Amino acid sequence: MSIGVHNIGQGCVTCLDHDEHYILTFPNGYGRQVNAVIGIFIFNALSILTVPWIELGGECSISCSKTGYNASIVFHTKPFYGGKKHRITAEIFSPNDKKPFCSIEGEWNGVMYAKYSTGENAVFIDTKKMPTIKKKVRKLEDQDDFESRCLWKDVTYNLK
Repeated sequence: MSIGVHNIGQGCVTCLDHDEHYILTFPNGYGRQVNAVIGIFIFNALSILTVPWIELGGECSISCSKTGYNASIVFHTKPFYGGKKHRITAEIFSPNDKKPFCSIEGEWNGVMYAKYSTGENAVFIDTKKMPTIKKKVRKLEDQDDFESRCLWKDVTYNLK
């Protein structure tokens, strides 16, 4: 049993300090809880209900028109048998290059490792060691009617 969400469209992230604008696409999202059949004995099947998990899957891209750098990212879904959850691979390209100068692999919610075209290997990022940054949002009374928190305030209230 699972549910999948196919994300369409793109987002824009602006780095004000560098005057850079990044266009990115999004991975698909899945809520998983699979019944895995372990064995079949004459008239019945023995199955174990696994622990539910959230999973990302599919291909994404990130590009910066100012610098020309871009990345191709693949979120790998867990295979039915074996394999690991939350795997990610990515390639980062310099402007006008067909060959990546950096390849990344690991877990999107853990440690990712970089392998550079120079042969150097390094930890790219360890998400477990990153600090949590509190969101900065305007007060509800200062938001327009169709801004997310204002628009969804009744739903949020009733969910709480």
